[in-house]
Amino acid sequence: MNYSLGTIAPLNYSNYSFHILPAIIGQIKMATLDLDEELLKDEELVGNIKNLDHSIVDIEALLESRMNVDYNSLSMEDKIKHDLLIAFTLNSLYWVYLRLGGIDPTTHSIKRELDRIKSTMDMAKGAMAKKNMLRVDKKAAERFIDNALWTPEDKKRRSQNMEKPNKKIKFDENGDPSK
Repeated sequence: MNYSLGTIAPLNYSNYSFHILPAIIGQIKMATLDLDEELLKDEELVGNIKNLDHSIVDIEALLESRMNVDYNSLSMEDKIKHDLLIAFTLNSLYWVYLRLGGIDPTTHSIKRELDRIKSTMDMAKGAMAKKNMLRVDKKAAERFIDNALWTPEDKKRRSQNMEKPNKKIKFDENGDPSK
């Protein structure tokens, strides 16, 4: 599968066919049904198979809901999340498919693809966190700093603005200070 997630660009789903999804899910279900009588007696195994079946149903519902979304109406951030979800889910299902087929997926190219998607997820998470980061109002910060710092020019200005106070103030008969 060729995804354009390396640059966090949106996918155009009209170019991709997802006919493989029902095949993968069908193969996973078939592998769980081909059990011997002896294996059916193992309650832990039967419980795990039931959990797997419920998980497959949940995955199908999730993917169907995500595939029916109007992709063009999504924001760029939602498109990135959507693309990463679809890519990771499909590749993870293919991983399970390979495991059920007896193929070691750690030596298959799917391992590199999953690692690439994970690194892209980290990169997208960092970009989204950076977007939501608090910003500093630089002009306001400069005003705060300028007013808080003392400069020798301030001392000269203050001394020029201050008049020498009259220590003895005389008042006239009306109570007004006289000069």
